[in-house]
Amino acid sequence: MANQPRWATKKGNEMRTILTAIALSLATTMAAQAAPRELVVAAFGGAYTDALKKNISTFEKENDATVTFVPASGADGLAKAMAKEVDVIHADMAWAFRGEAQNAFEQLDPAIVTNLSTLYPRAKFSEYGVVTNFGQYGIAYNPTQVNPAPTSWLDLWKPEYEGAVTTAGFDAANVELLVLMAKLNGGSEDKIDAGFAKMKELSKHITVFYNQHAQLLDLFRNEEVVMARWLRGRVDWANKQGVALKFAVPSEGAIGLVSTVHVVKDRPNKDLAMKFVNYVLSETSQKTYATDLGYTPARAGLDLTGVDVPYGEDVVNSLLISDWKKIVPQMDAWKERWEKEIVAR
Repeated sequence: MANQPRWATKKGNEMRTILTAIALSLATTMAAQAAPRELVVAAFGGAYTDALKKNISTFEKENDATVTFVPASGADGLAKAMAKEVDVIHADMAWAFRGEAQNAFEQLDPAIVTNLSTLYPRAKFSEYGVVTNFGQYGIAYNPTQVNPAPTSWLDLWKPEYEGAVTTAGFDAANVELLVLMAKLNGGSEDKIDAGFAKMKELSKHITVFYNQHAQLLDLFRNEEVVMARWLRGRVDWANKQGVALKFAVPSEGAIGLVSTVHVVKDRPNKDLAMKFVNYVLSETSQKTYATDLGYTPARAGLDLTGVDVPYGEDVVNSLLISDWKKIVPQMDAWKERWEKEIVAR
């Protein structure tokens, strides 16, 4: 066979190179299309994340996705959102409105987050996030040492329990208690002085401010305290740990523990993040908040027969939840004042 001209050989080599490049490009594209997309979700750790994970495999299969959970408080979650490290964050009202002010979140798309229509009106507090579940803060008490049972938040101020009551530090629930005390004494979110005066009175009754649930459990176990501001679900937990306590909802109302969810702005998987929000608002996920965490679902119309959790629009509407849009710009100043007037006392 006669030798091919050099130009023909060179042309053949170039064609093979082009075909190889096309094949590699197609293979890379197909591999990328076949690989599940990763969704990174910042969520409260422990049992909360366990509840989110309970049915996550169904979501992953339906959306050809892998969900990675990163443990984070509301503050940590917002920091990760601002750094564009996560696609979704869970927070509370304080960090929800901080994030909204910093343009950290996408507006929720009702066309994708179709479960928005199933929520109680109070859960839909913003276009940039929704409440997923509610908890109740009330008064935990030792029934053998507190008689009669507490009926008001003001029972924490009773002189006979001086030195035997406690509350946490400057957290969202104590901000709510601070605002409540202001309102009961002629103030508001905009006029907070009366609240600080009342909380300063309470601080004189407190030997130690607790910062961990396990710490408060030990304080009750050792009978160092007989009353405390605590979560309903934690009182159930304490009883299971052998510490006999009861839970009272004060006449002024239970303070709301509010969990929120948000889609982070300018991340590549916005549509998938919206679908995840829809997932946490689904009937299955909402029931899990009740059965596994003892929280009140934000979704209406669930059958929670046999589940010992307060539920219904009347329960949600009765919770004490202040105007956090007014509070957030004042939070730093309030925290500094709390440290000086309440903690230092």
